[in-house]
Amino acid sequence: MTRTVVILGASYTGIPIAHYLLKHTATKTKDLKVILVAPNTHMYWNVASVRGILPDMMGDDKLFYPIAPSFAKYPSNQYELVRGVAERVDPDRNTVEVRGNDGSARTIQYDELGNRVIATGSSSKNGMPFKNLSTTEATKEALHSWAQRIASAKSIVVAGAGATGIEIAGELGQEYAVTGKKQITLISDQDLPLTSKFRRDVRETAKKELERLKVKVITNAKVTSPTTTTTTATPTPNTTITLTQTTPSPKSPSPPTTLQADLIIPTYGLTPNTSFLPTSLLDARGYVRQTTRLRAEGHDNIFVVGDAGNLQDPQGVHADAQTVHVVRLLEARVLGGRGRGGGVEKEEEYTPVGKITFAATLGRNRGTGQVGNWRVWSLLVWFLKGRYLGTNVAAEFVRGEKTLGGKAW
Repeated sequence: MTRTVVILGASYTGIPIAHYLLKHTATKTKDLKVILVAPNTHMYWNVASVRGILPDMMGDDKLFYPIAPSFAKYPSNQYELVRGVAERVDPDRNTVEVRGNDGSARTIQYDELGNRVIATGSSSKNGMPFKNLSTTEATKEALHSWAQRIASAKSIVVAGAGATGIEIAGELGQEYAVTGKKQITLISDQDLPLTSKFRRDVRETAKKELERLKVKVITNAKVTSPTTTTTTATPTPNTTITLTQTTPSPKSPSPPTTLQADLIIPTYGLTPNTSFLPTSLLDARGYVRQTTRLRAEGHDNIFVVGDAGNLQDPQGVHADAQTVHVVRLLEARVLGGRGRGGGVEKEEEYTPVGKITFAATLGRNRGTGQVGNWRVWSLLVWFLKGRYLGTNVAAEFVRGEKTLGGKAW
């Protein structure tokens, strides 16, 4: 009997899981088929989106990598690439309803040995192209559109000082502010960029490096007007932006109540891509309730990996660790079946790593980060991340030769 693994999502978790099963597990059984369901025809290397959103900084060939050619090396009867999105999952009937990119409808039916992997990730709020949008074409169009807006604006406000916000502010600062071409402002809702879970000197370094690039950093404030809906529209030059003070800080001056700028770039917030799932699988925030066996609670044949799950914060390092672990669970289940030695009863639980592992670029030559309780040197962040933002290994990743964390595959 064919044992089907359906993977929903083709990005940093779905692609390496599919490759592992086809490259390794399929050589140990003749009864495996992998179905990869996703609307994107290309892998979007969104790690580099903070640089790719700027005009003429990074071409599409560095950001988008075709998926289909990398799977052509496997026997055609062992895999299928389905271009579409899951619209509904019925865990009790073992079905997934898929809406194709061409508008067609399809229901994928499983037998009792079928396994599903939810690897749908998350989306940036406000429809920003820091994550995949509905299709590859839509993501490219949004990136190009924002690049045009950035090119025409003389003053830009980056709203939100998390990892994405400080990286974009750094790119804009190095390209425009330090040379006097544009005014760049970063808005942080705390007294320093990043959140209080990071070492204070890491946060201070972020602020200092941005100011070195002539980025104006406004703290203890958030944008309240224009609304997030209008920030994605073509801006009116010299728009009035209203700020609201958040937590007053005796060490920081009170923020201004208004700013004038041509463009606002919102960088805050993620939304899990789980709207197609029954609410019984989700927590109050919309994330899948994920066990340490990397399953959806109460469903032994629904695996959950990466940003869609609630076991760890949405972060590449966590998604990679879960990917490496889940392929062993999947392989044991495919090869061992239910209730037989080497199957479910002997599997090792996933242990989430509690320590912080974080690196942020601040322009093309500097950065900051933290591993555990240690602050990472700026030069090391540049060497490991800032030079290429991972684009030097993206093609190998899509070909199934390594994971996001560099593990040989």
